[in-house]
Amino acid sequence: MPWLNRERMPLVVSLVLAAFCLSLYIGTIWRKWGPILRSQSLMAPKVNPPVALDFPLHWSASFLALSGEPAAVYDYNRLKTVEKDLTGFSSLPWPYPPNALLIDLPLALAPYFVSLAIWLTVTMGAYLLVLYKIAPHRLTLFWALAFFGTFANFIQGQNGFLSAALLGGGLLLLENSPLMGGMLLGLLSYKPHLAALIPLALLLGRRWQALGGTMVSGMCMILASAAVFGLDIWGIFLKNIHDTINNLHTQPLWFYKMPSIFAAARLSGLEVATAWIFHGVVMLAAVALVVWLWSGPASPAIRASALVLAILLFSPHIWYYDLTLLALPLAWLWREGRTKGWLPREQLLLLASWAIPIVSFSMAVDLKWPHGPLYLVGPLILVVQRYYWERHQPPKLRVVAPSC
Repeated sequence: MPWLNRERMPLVVSLVLAAFCLSLYIGTIWRKWGPILRSQSLMAPKVNPPVALDFPLHWSASFLALSGEPAAVYDYNRLKTVEKDLTGFSSLPWPYPPNALLIDLPLALAPYFVSLAIWLTVTMGAYLLVLYKIAPHRLTLFWALAFFGTFANFIQGQNGFLSAALLGGGLLLLENSPLMGGMLLGLLSYKPHLAALIPLALLLGRRWQALGGTMVSGMCMILASAAVFGLDIWGIFLKNIHDTINNLHTQPLWFYKMPSIFAAARLSGLEVATAWIFHGVVMLAAVALVVWLWSGPASPAIRASALVLAILLFSPHIWYYDLTLLALPLAWLWREGRTKGWLPREQLLLLASWAIPIVSFSMAVDLKWPHGPLYLVGPLILVVQRYYWERHQPPKLRVVAPSC
């Protein structure tokens, strides 16, 4: 086929991906959501499983907060009762701090399906915009929509789009608007396990304005949640942390959807303490990665990619919808290759890194195989390879990545 040359191949592949994406999303909405939308009330989608498996938790928590019972989100029996009454389904206990409830507060102002549509449209739009800013190309959105993490979060109705938009947007702004970038990063404190390494990275990178913005926005979120819900809710949250974590540690069915070393160790039959030892080693490795690349001369794109990968390694309670975060380093690495030149086998490894999450998810759920963060191996190799390539360029040829 003479017309299928090197220049046209990416376009053809992306068009195939676009068709696949459209069929996947439209098929899901038509097949799973369509009958419910036609037969159920917009306010009370009482089906099991529900449309967007995790959204009932967030919508019901918002309902309790708007009804004057914000602290009840930490009473699992009360939350479960309300969730079943409203949606016909109950899921996990509420695991988030009160500042996350502040973000979810407006959700129950609209009927369930309207709220879900607005939530996905706004957060997914912000997520795709950030990815396009990282890798501005007409094919970026096709690859982003076809990425497994994107679809996993879409079908769950979760907050992975918001997390990726805040983290990616904050890192993008570090060069030109460090204070604003830091403030976006501070908002990620609504999921503390994803934000734990951010202050360390900013400190090592001597990003003082960004670090100040992170601290200020994080503290403002805490104060705002205390002002809206009352200071006592933080005491209740801190009192319930142990039960929440213990609940996560003792539910084997959840481990298949948690691609971490801790979950893999538990699925292998190890006790909680032993699993923590294994994961503790990984946490130290994640910290070492941040220390190495943020205190050295790495380009902004390599630093940003390393931080995101370290965050995914660090947390023992990463879920598959959090893999929206993985799209960020893949986009930065693609831009690095496209603007600075591709290294040997880099394109193939990048494509494999894009595809492996769906493979690892299938191994976990279908084969019940404790795979751990297999999906991070390729991106970590790419980051280290690109970093060493940068270090060994002649000074006059060494190019600093565009602001990230």
